Amino acid sequence: MSALFPFPRLPYGWFVAARSHELPVGEPRSFRYFDHDLVLYRDADGGAHALDAYCPHLGAHLGEGGCVIGDTLRCPFHGWRFAPDGRCVEIPYSPRLPNVGVRAWPLVERGGLVFLWHDADGDAPAFDLPAFEGDDYTTRREMDFVIRTHPQELMENTADIAHFGFLHGARNHRYLRDWHGDGPLAATRIGFSASGAALGAPVDWIDLEIEFHLYGLGYLVIDSHVAAANVDGRIRVCATPIEGDQVRVFFMSNVRRMPDDAFTNMVAQLFHEAALADFKQDLKIWQHKTYRPRPVLVPGDGPILAYRRWASQFYERRVA
Repeated sequence: MSALFPFPRLPYGWFVAARSHELPVGEPRSFRYFDHDLVLYRDADGGAHALDAYCPHLGAHLGEGGCVIGDTLRCPFHGWRFAPDGRCVEIPYSPRLPNVGVRAWPLVERGGLVFLWHDADGDAPAFDLPAFEGDDYTTRREMDFVIRTHPQELMENTADIAHFGFLHGARNHRYLRDWHGDGPLAATRIGFSASGAALGAPVDWIDLEIEFHLYGLGYLVIDSHVAAANVDGRIRVCATPIEGDQVRVFFMSNVRRMPDDAFTNMVAQLFHEAALADFKQDLKIWQHKTYRPRPVLVPGDGPILAYRRWASQFYERRVA
């Protein structure tokens, strides 16, 4: 790991690798995550798969010129074919198949996102992901960024109550439900007053409640409720390590549909713009900060140490 982020290794958990539309049927796509070169592909039946990129034969990159045959990925160099579980299942010029293959990564596709399970010890997924909303929410507005940071740094915001006031200009910010970790999941709820102008509201200040749900260090769901306007908004923040201290950050927002479609679309756009403006303030901090293993904390900072104790589990070897 980078000296700026002295964690023992990359955390285990579910991390977003791509949006579903980035994987067309039959066209391998190359990615780099977790200090590994990977190939993601969608087979003829639409199933998505992820394999290590390099052929065990002579090292060709399976995503650069390789092709999808049924549910297998064929090497562009000598035609060796690999099944979704990574096994070599065909060599066109040899009747003997060596007992070799490439690493297959656990993958789930949910809500238009492709998640990979990362575990440095190769263990199976230890927790599940939540269901996604249905048609009662608008289509998600999305952006993504590549910045110099670490997933743990992003998710620490949920325990850093003080920054909501100073960085984002919130007033009366306080915890409505204590920050609480339950195994690999964690949740909390905060309340504060935000600028009405930023949200397109006709009042100077508007009261919000925000609930955070963490699923490991790679996936955060933020639900916002504005009681005065009966508006429910949702933000998703996904942080996926690329290599070293480079992280791909996915940002998504949508709102619960209201009876008037035009009003719903206007609110969804205003919510996205306001949420993204706040998020970009955080991005600038993350991009340039270092990690303090022993921070100097004062009353009012929030349960940062509790968060860090919870986060430490994602670097430990799990014992069955």
